[in-house]
Amino acid sequence: MNRKRCTPAALTLGVVLSTTLLSACGSSGDASGSSDQPLIGFSVRYVAGNSWLSTLANGAVDAGKSMGYDVETADAQGNAQAQIQQMQTFINRGAAAIIIEPVGDQSVTAGIQAAKRAGVPVIVVNDQVTPELQTQVACNVHDDGQATAAQVGATTAAAAAARFGSTATINLYIQAIQPQELVTEQRENGFMDGWNKYFAEHPGPSTNRIPNNYGKALPDATLTAMRNVISGNPDINVIFNQTDVVYPAIEEALKGADLMAANGKSDVLIAGFDGGKDVVAAMADNPDFPVVADGLNQPATQAKYAVEEAIAALTKKPTGKCEGSPATRILPAVVVTPDTASQYVSDLAFAGAE
Repeated sequence: MNRKRCTPAALTLGVVLSTTLLSACGSSGDASGSSDQPLIGFSVRYVAGNSWLSTLANGAVDAGKSMGYDVETADAQGNAQAQIQQMQTFINRGAAAIIIEPVGDQSVTAGIQAAKRAGVPVIVVNDQVTPELQTQVACNVHDDGQATAAQVGATTAAAAAARFGSTATINLYIQAIQPQELVTEQRENGFMDGWNKYFAEHPGPSTNRIPNNYGKALPDATLTAMRNVISGNPDINVIFNQTDVVYPAIEEALKGADLMAANGKSDVLIAGFDGGKDVVAAMADNPDFPVVADGLNQPATQAKYAVEEAIAALTKKPTGKCEGSPATRILPAVVVTPDTASQYVSDLAFAGAE
């Protein structure tokens, strides 16, 4: 394969995962990637330090291999300009399609437009771009975060009412991901919709909202955020943790404040999201585990769907499952509770309904 000479700038793009662990540098006009299979480029917002996104990336590589395509992934390390450059590099290499897990909802506009000019279909997976950009890509693949979070909120409200009684004031805190981000807002709004609807239909406790703090889906940042919140609110009752990726940090903060025992038992109720393997297993096996509801967004399934839609777009053979305007393929809402958790325990890093 006639490859370009990699420049230091290109080496900083952070390609960390592929079927052959190659860098983003490649041959001009070569659509075969690192093998004889057609190349699908996948730029991920960031991979290092986030097990959910690394599961998404690995799932796409595996799905591509099973479908006869070489999916090569690139870590944008949270940098929109790096993601745009990665997309351009894939275009220059002759990628048949590009998948992005976008750094921001509109900050990668230039990358999407470059792909459109080159006739390379783009699939957006998990995080979402702006409504205008959604119409410019071949398919938007994501979970229904708001509907799932609403189910989580309602289930958690029922557990809180049973735990704290009808005359209590419940101190509710949302450990959020990123401020002013669509996924964060959808999960928060959905959770509160479900929570408020439950108490509208079952009048009882009042709710005191502790202001959100943001952990960026990173354990260290979440631990700091949690410690700051607990220090000012030691009477916290309910936590909605927006991603199980950082559940160990939630535990550490609660244990450090003597709000959780060594075995994980706590008077604080916790709701989760993502269906982390360890969280779901503990929900199934430990009757004292504090997580009462966990929403699934199934990274391996999203990866599979994204690859399917990329292939459908480049072969012009629609799956029939990416529909509407903008074209969207949405995962069904699924929530795990302690009563159902045993059904979802598996070797997957994050539980799935398939």
